[in-house]
Amino acid sequence: MEIDQSRNNITEDSTTIINLEPQAAQNSFDLPPLVRALKCSAERNAVALNFPGHKRGQAAPSALTQLIGTKPFLHDITEHPDLDKFFCPKGPLLEAKKLAAELFGAKETWFLVGGTSCGVQAAIMATCSPGDTIILPRNAHVSATTGIILSGAVPKYMVPEINSVWDIAAGVMPSQVESAIEES
Repeated sequence: MEIDQSRNNITEDSTTIINLEPQAAQNSFDLPPLVRALKCSAERNAVALNFPGHKRGQAAPSALTQLIGTKPFLHDITEHPDLDKFFCPKGPLLEAKKLAAELFGAKETWFLVGGTSCGVQAAIMATCSPGDTIILPRNAHVSATTGIILSGAVPKYMVPEINSVWDIAAGVMPSQVESAIEES
């Protein structure tokens, strides 16, 4: 699948699409690939037998649908034949990945399937080998701990400052980072 190389400024095109009125956006041929595929899939109104369990709003909690309706759920679907194969994309997902890479100025980009937690784990596993020391705040997200375990790295924790007004952990000070690096 080829990307239209006539687009000189994808950011400008994306901004134009985002700022369109809803009806104009629906009629636009410049919709991003995944948005276009989601729109077509919703228009087919096929029975949803996959995750998530709200079944395109048909099984969403009534208290929620009374508040926001069912439209927000129409496009909330996971890997589906209309959308492409996540691990071997050949259609709209591949086109979206190529456009995202172009936008980011990268050779290639990947979309996450497990949210940011998956990305944190992947980053740690890609950069740390067994026995490597990784420096992080003691209140780091549990996904960082999982990434450390999976990579075999050894954590060196920094205790964050405490915000006494809110009685919560705040950030670490630059001097703590410097000390941790020197000690490692």
